[in-house]
Amino acid sequence: MAAKNTLRPFVVSFGAEAYLLDRDVVRARSWKDRSIIQVEGDELTDVELVSLCETRGIDDNDRVIILDEAQKVKGDKALKAYIEGKSPTDGSTVLVAILRSEKLPEVWAQAAKKGQIYEHKKLKTWDNNNEVVKWATTEAFRLGLGLDKGVPEMLFQLVGGDLYKIASELQKLQTLVGQGNKVTAAHLKMVIAPSPAAEPFQVAEAAVERDTKKAMNLLSIVYRTMGDEAHVPVTYSLIKQVEKLIVARYLLDRKASDDEIAAALGMHPWRCKTYFIPNARKHSFGGLISCMGDLRKLDADVKGAARSKRTRVELAVLSLTG
Repeated sequence: MAAKNTLRPFVVSFGAEAYLLDRDVVRARSWKDRSIIQVEGDELTDVELVSLCETRGIDDNDRVIILDEAQKVKGDKALKAYIEGKSPTDGSTVLVAILRSEKLPEVWAQAAKKGQIYEHKKLKTWDNNNEVVKWATTEAFRLGLGLDKGVPEMLFQLVGGDLYKIASELQKLQTLVGQGNKVTAAHLKMVIAPSPAAEPFQVAEAAVERDTKKAMNLLSIVYRTMGDEAHVPVTYSLIKQVEKLIVARYLLDRKASDDEIAAALGMHPWRCKTYFIPNARKHSFGGLISCMGDLRKLDADVKGAARSKRTRVELAVLSLTG
């Protein structure tokens, strides 16, 4: 988060990684020697937001206004005019916009040009590029901890890709081993009760592998962890996997090379050749098209008022593995 002496009027944070967005809120709230005001994007209009930014407090202190859920603010003429008229060096009032969205509306992109911008994309957890494991290593360093070889990977296996949980476990480890010391696997086992972890994308990957037992076990773990909130992300993951399979199967049927398929999918050639293409060969093009139609209907059902949503998701997974 920006420091006070930079005197920039806007800080814009956006993306899908909720933990990192929440941490930006905490940092803004800890800004020293300023009055802190926090509001929600659905609590006020653009005109009211501009009025809040332009009104000086009784104590006349410099201020930080934290606008959470800023994507819910429309960005009409009043806000656009305020941003346009704000000098990039006028940091007397700093507006911190937290957008819990992967897209950045134009009005906030303009604000970011006069301040700082932070994008927090959802961290990937692919086997050959696990960004959560990398983040855990960096976070441990920030806390003054070293992680022994294999510990970041073990931490991910034990608690999954939830950054809230990883940060919490690292804080426990900091208390256990002390700042400046190294965390071993033995330390990790002392603070974490081993329990299986799974992510929605892993369910989808197991389904396209046609490994029924693995897919259903992973799905059970996901529901145990996420509850009914798992309906939508699991369905979304299935749709994304099948979309890629359709492209791969189409190109395979037309004798495309492995490199051509990897380029079309935007996938690393090695991963595409060793993992994805073999799975694509397990499915027919017509079967995948039919499956996509079923998944689109499932997507509408799990987002609506349909009954037995978990059963519908389970049947979709079984259908894809069959």
